[in-house]
Amino acid sequence: MSRAAGPAPDRLSLPTVFLDVDGVLNAFRFDMEHASFGDFTDHEITIDDQRGFGRKFDVCLSRTMGERIASLEATIVWVTTWEHHADTYIAPLCGLPSGLGVLTSPGDVDTWHGTWKLDAVRRAVSEDPRPFVWVDDDLDAFGSGSDSARRWAADLPIENLLLSPDPRAGLTHVHLEAIEAFLEQVSGGTA
Repeated sequence: MSRAAGPAPDRLSLPTVFLDVDGVLNAFRFDMEHASFGDFTDHEITIDDQRGFGRKFDVCLSRTMGERIASLEATIVWVTTWEHHADTYIAPLCGLPSGLGVLTSPGDVDTWHGTWKLDAVRRAVSEDPRPFVWVDDDLDAFGSGSDSARRWAADLPIENLLLSPDPRAGLTHVHLEAIEAFLEQVSGGTA
């Protein structure tokens, strides 16, 4: 995606892309028949639990996908149970830059269950109301009925796009084309 000639946009004024890891970047139920990126690679990651024990995770990531996400004219923010570990372990393996923003769970919930994400995104959008994309394979598990993520987003006065990829494929070219079209639309067609 290229931008018309002129001054570079301020990253803080760009639309936001709230990005999950598992089921989006990490196709944890990977199935080549469903994936649209051909360079998914398995990686084993060990995270120190601060008590001298390492917790091992197997991830399946596409560098091409990550580089395409990195090229979006948007501010990318992690919203994942990986929290800050996404920046340390996931970003370098999939072509995303380090130093991305991170929404975190409150200390009183189990971070390995993503139900805190709706509240975190809601709070972030309330504090900084600008167009956004939220990509999470579990979007439909966050709340139900009038308290669902999709209902909340539909009722907002700001433009947004919610995508829920199939965890067998993660984010696809079709998803990324939809994100690029949305970002171009909200930026006034200059992207």
